[in-house]
Amino acid sequence: MTERWHGLLCRSCHWLILSLLTCMGPGFGATATNENAVASTAEPGMGLDLSAVVELALRQNPALLAYEERRREVEGGVEEVRADAYPQLDVVSSWSRSRNPSLLNSSDFDEIIEQFPDFQPGEQELWDLGLRLQQPLYSGGKVKAARRLAESVVDITDSQIRSVRLDIALQAAEAYYELLAAKRALTAVRSQEAARRAALEVVAARLEIGEATRLEWLRARSALVSLAPRAAAAAGRVMVAESRLRLALGLEATTPLEVLSASLELVETPPPMDLVAVARQERPELEELRLQGQALGHQRQIEVATGRPQVDFNGRYGRQVGELGNLDRDLYADWLAAVSVRWSLFDGGRRKGQVAQLDSQKQQLSWQERDLNQRIVGQLVAVSADYETARQRLLASEVALEVAVEARRVAYETYRQGVALQADLIAAQDEEIQAQLGRIAALFDGLIQGARLRRALGRLPIDPLPVRE
Repeated sequence: MTERWHGLLCRSCHWLILSLLTCMGPGFGATATNENAVASTAEPGMGLDLSAVVELALRQNPALLAYEERRREVEGGVEEVRADAYPQLDVVSSWSRSRNPSLLNSSDFDEIIEQFPDFQPGEQELWDLGLRLQQPLYSGGKVKAARRLAESVVDITDSQIRSVRLDIALQAAEAYYELLAAKRALTAVRSQEAARRAALEVVAARLEIGEATRLEWLRARSALVSLAPRAAAAAGRVMVAESRLRLALGLEATTPLEVLSASLELVETPPPMDLVAVARQERPELEELRLQGQALGHQRQIEVATGRPQVDFNGRYGRQVGELGNLDRDLYADWLAAVSVRWSLFDGGRRKGQVAQLDSQKQQLSWQERDLNQRIVGQLVAVSADYETARQRLLASEVALEVAVEARRVAYETYRQGVALQADLIAAQDEEIQAQLGRIAALFDGLIQGARLRRALGRLPIDPLPVRE
């Protein structure tokens, strides 16, 4: 019984170690309320906003579903352990046919057998039918501790599932934002292509009437052609982002995707140290460590209980007959009622060694919890800095875009009036598209950093961030 749960605990510890090793990565717990935070209305092929994307990922991502299936396995183990406290009732039946010459081999029977030279042991047929009952009466707390251990493993699994849910939701949110960013970048490039194509047509018309030079036409054509690689790269990023989003949502490669824009606001958050208390309360990784400590305490109780008296009741009632026709006769009743006591007085120190190992594992968990608390602080500082940097970059990119738009307008007006050179107009157009792409990149980088900050706090990407007062 203890070996099974020790194995499950080991697997839980394995997942914990993996979480610790990836602690400084972009992924990171959730609260129970987070799991019910989204409505189950999203369907592939519909317009998907952030809430629908997160809901769909949590509902049908195959990696998450496979992990959630472990809970049924653990719940089955709980039922298995609970059964040890209940009576075990079996129907037992047997048939045998035997010939036993042991009487002939007795030294006390030598003289008697000489008087019966024709004596032969006979064959015996025996039928046995009855009920057998086993019931533990006292286990020194072993059964109770085992049941609590099994329930703790269920809670540990729930904490791990919440961590996986947050990681899957973060992956889906990142893919969603990357797809929106790629689509906006592609739209911006194609808009510039349309503007330059129109400009090329104007220059061509002016060339025909002698108001423009062939050099101007070549420059306009070159400016248009130079956008083709950008458009191809942007289209490629859209395809990659769509593929990643389908993977996060557990969709087939041919499933059509239509994403809708969500809230694009980057709020100002409190300092990182003000967020630590939120993370320590909501991060399921910390809860998992505490639950593993409790589980080790229950396992220690099991090991200690094995050194106490174990009292069991065993009973049997049935019929034992040589002929089937006698099964209904009370004369052939076969029954037994017994209470057995087992007490391990000396095991060579095995139990003491096992208890020492469990005590060491619990101490290791306490150090791991302390380490994780420190890592949470470090992660919040890093992610908060990345988020604030992205937020400031967005503010700067908006100013840069405003300047670039105005510069392009002025360059166009002066070129139209014949005051500025065509090269100045093309340069201003290049600066405008760079500013547009820069703002798009800054905006969605900030949104991704915001989703990562929520993950570091133990929240879903659709949950609100704390706001600086």
